[in-house]
Order: sequence, then structure tokens, then C-alpha cells
Amino acid sequence: MANKTAAIRKNQYSTGGPDGFLGEALRLDKLRELSEQDLVRAQDAAWKWFEEFRSLDKNDCLAWLFSQGSAPKSPKGDCQGMVLGLYGTLWLGLVDRAVRLGRLLGGIGWTGKTFDPKTGTGYNRLTTSSRLPMFLAMPTYRFDWVGNEIIGFHFDHKIGPSSLPPGQKVRAIVYARPEYKNPLVLPATRDEIVEIVPGSYLGRVLLHKSNRWLLVGYFALRQPVQARVGRVLLRESNCWQTIGYFAPGQPVKARNRIIN
Repeated sequence: MANKTAAIRKNQYSTGGPDGFLGEALRLDKLRELSEQDLVRAQDAAWKWFEEFRSLDKNDCLAWLFSQGSAPKSPKGDCQGMVLGLYGTLWLGLVDRAVRLGRLLGGIGWTGKTFDPKTGTGYNRLTTSSRLPMFLAMPTYRFDWVGNEIIGFHFDHKIGPSSLPPGQKVRAIVYARPEYKNPLVLPATRDEIVEIVPGSYLGRVLLHKSNRWLLVGYFALRQPVQARVGRVLLRESNCWQTIGYFAPGQPVKARNRIIN
């Protein structure tokens, strides 16, 4: 019975990647199998995997991994963010270097995105230490303060086809609404995210230039632990036992069966 269950799970999650990504395909299969048993561990493992891309030039692997994701339901509230790399233009290369320098200096820069699933809106969050460089770069743009972060660069988000072929279904994040008054090239920027395991997202940055969309970077997002997962308990023989985990908006998976 165990072998049959494993075979069903393997068939469900098998990615069948091209020869150049067989190792990554196996890693993704194992990650998704783990998410059925221990979602928190799977999400942490996904985050560590994303971290590997910050120091490696593996954009082709990121493109493959993105293609294996699915369009997620809207995240809710704050998501932790991580820039994996920006490229494609001189100024984006400079921003990428600034992000890497900020990490070395103690985390100056972008901290993530916040989503409101009901209104389909959201905003970006930055560390307070980013205030001075942001002011120098865009002196007329007004940020707001929330707690120990500054917020801005508001956006709209919804499910839709990607702007890049073959039109994979993604959650698209756009900055073009005039009342947001987003600065610089943000109105011509589009982010797209897919879910790798529940609560863990891989994103890419597109820039509209010369009447076409250019891929200019990748980032990662994850829900905070308290929002990422719940635990299902069953009382047996006067003892509470963990029988499964679930993510917000997801069915409960316990002992290889679905509980609604």
C-alpha cells in the first residue's frame, strides 16, 4: 500500500524536466512530497533553495523552476522578500549591486510585499535605513511609515496569463495605476509570481521596453510562519497527535488523504 501511495504521489508531482534540470526536478519532487508531511520544513527548504540563487549565475535554472510553479491564490498580509538578481540594463545592474551591498551592511533595502486579497492591491516594504538613498534617488516620491518599515510602490494584483510566451498562468503584479504615482520605470514594470510549495513563491520582474516585455530579474516571497501553516490534531487514547498540516486557503492533507 505504501508503494502504491508513493507511486501516486510521484505521478502527481513529477516534473519531468529537460535533461539539464533532472537534478532540480528530483529536488522539486522531494520538496513537494515533503510538503504533504511537514509543510513548515518544506517551506524552509524552499527558501534555502532560493537563497542559493543569490550567489550563483543560474538564470536558466530559475526560468525552469518558474515554469514548474502554479498561479497562487493571493497571499494575505506581509510576505518576506528576497531579491535573487536584477539584470538587463545598466541601471538595474547598479540596483542589483546596491541590493547585495545592502545585505552586507545589515539588510538595507527591500524587505517584501504586502497583499490585500479582498481589494487586489498591495505595496512594497523597505527598511527604514533605505530612507536616505530612496530620497536621493526619487526626492519627490512620498513613502509612508508602518512600524519599523517604510512602505510605497503600490500595486494591483490578479491571476492572468504571463506577458512572456507561452503565457503561463501567474499572479500578475502591476504598478501602472496613475493615482499610485509610482516613480521612475515602475509603471512600465510588471512582477509575476508562482507558487512552488504552499506559502513559498518565486517571482520574476518584467520591464516593458521597445514595445515588448523583457525579463530583468527574479525574487522570492514567503508568508511568515504564523500565516504559512496550521496543524491538524486528532485525540486518540487521551493523547493529541499531529495528523496533518495545511496552508491558508488549501485543503488539509493528512496521512495521504484530503480532509475538507
